[in-house]
Amino acid sequence: MRPIKRPGFTLIELITVIAVMAVVLGVSVLMFGQLFDFQRNHNEYSEGVRVTHRLIADFRHDVRSYGKPEIVSEEGTLLRWTTESEMVEYTLQPGAFPEQQNVHRTVRKDGAQIFHETYRLPDDSTLSFAEGAGDDAGLVVLSLWITPPGTKMPKPEELNPFDRTMPQALQQQVDPKYAGNWRTIIVRY
Repeated sequence: MRPIKRPGFTLIELITVIAVMAVVLGVSVLMFGQLFDFQRNHNEYSEGVRVTHRLIADFRHDVRSYGKPEIVSEEGTLLRWTTESEMVEYTLQPGAFPEQQNVHRTVRKDGAQIFHETYRLPDDSTLSFAEGAGDDAGLVVLSLWITPPGTKMPKPEELNPFDRTMPQALQQQVDPKYAGNWRTIIVRY
């Protein structure tokens, strides 16, 4: 007589399926973790780009609207325009984290604050304003350096803000994929 075959799986088949499912689940969890890290880094980068573009657009607008700015270095104030009834001021203040800096743009009309905007600069960045002289007379520049990972922040005197490209000395120190980390915006007033 032949034994009756029961429907079902053997213990070996069941353990094999469980092991394969555990490996697939483990790989999926790792991939989702990497995907979330990539998305977070992308969102931070995108926010930094948006903030930088907003700062650049407001700077251009202010120079074209108010003319020659007063470049100041007192108590965090970087730049100021003063008219009979309005004052626009850019100030630099520390952010929530040690490496973070915030630029505050404040518009006052008849002494009362009517508008305030904060631009959170990317970590380890240097922001400066300069006014042109000689051949560059009539120009004002916003220069923003964002330090790439694994490099050191250059000294401000190493960056000529009126150069539209990265200086040769810095090109040797910085990976070419980070060449866009130095943004120079030149505006004629």
